[in-house]
Amino acid sequence: MKTVVEARHEGLVANFYHPSAPDKRPGIIVIGGAGGGFGSTGAVSSLLAKWGYATLALAYFGLEHLPARLEEIPLEYFKQAITWMQSNPSVESSSIGLMGTSKGGEAALLVSAMYPEIRAVIAYAPSHVIFQSVDYDWSEKTAPMSSWTLEGKPLPFVPYRLDWGLMERHGFLLGLYLASLQDHKAVERAIIPVERINGPVLLISGKKDAIWPSSMMCDRVVERFSQHHFSFAFRHVSYANAGHLLAGPSRIAPRSRDREQKLNFGGTESANAAARDDAWAKVREFLSAHLAQ
Repeated sequence: MKTVVEARHEGLVANFYHPSAPDKRPGIIVIGGAGGGFGSTGAVSSLLAKWGYATLALAYFGLEHLPARLEEIPLEYFKQAITWMQSNPSVESSSIGLMGTSKGGEAALLVSAMYPEIRAVIAYAPSHVIFQSVDYDWSEKTAPMSSWTLEGKPLPFVPYRLDWGLMERHGFLLGLYLASLQDHKAVERAIIPVERINGPVLLISGKKDAIWPSSMMCDRVVERFSQHHFSFAFRHVSYANAGHLLAGPSRIAPRSRDREQKLNFGGTESANAAARDDAWAKVREFLSAHLAQ
């Protein structure tokens, strides 16, 4: 049994899922990607609560009073969510994890690097750098902005670079991100300092990701862990024929008629389903090992 309550404290837009058991439980904050709102975070949070975790599905743009677009989102907003979880009587304050997917995976690595209260991280299809804010017009007409801010200042980011040859070869979005990563100076400035994360990390990606090169970017995260002699456990699980949407088991995967399926996320239907189920099992193993109950 689980209970679901709205969390609207001090500007948060979130839903809290927790087991009915009276004792304190490890907490997990779940954040979605560039679709905005809650997306699939509610379904994922509900399943995590069934495993015994107190889970906060957190929206950070595109809903209620939150910013309409994914641009210059304050990292302090995520800190508010951490503080809310720590003060919740249902949550074990010293045992809080963070799970994010896509841009939420980028955020999960970044937030965890900034705030040591996060003790375990799961990042589905993340990036290893901060990218420019999501420009739904995909044009060069407006000045680029960072996706995130800290203490009121935009964080360094990799701006979009339009390379029509790469876009024709790889598809619009994947080509866009591959071209943008060729700006090596911007990449160096915008690398997420993952070595500061205060706990183990599980990275999950698909080699056929058609949105951005998440598998390669996860490899860069692993390289940085190794270079900096990261003291916690880390693992990158990459699926050969899977695409971008891997968060949660296959039974909660978006249906082909859903709005987001207008995009090509990559991977075959069978490979994506198998990857989602295998990854979900590995998530459970990771949480059991590293976010004690």
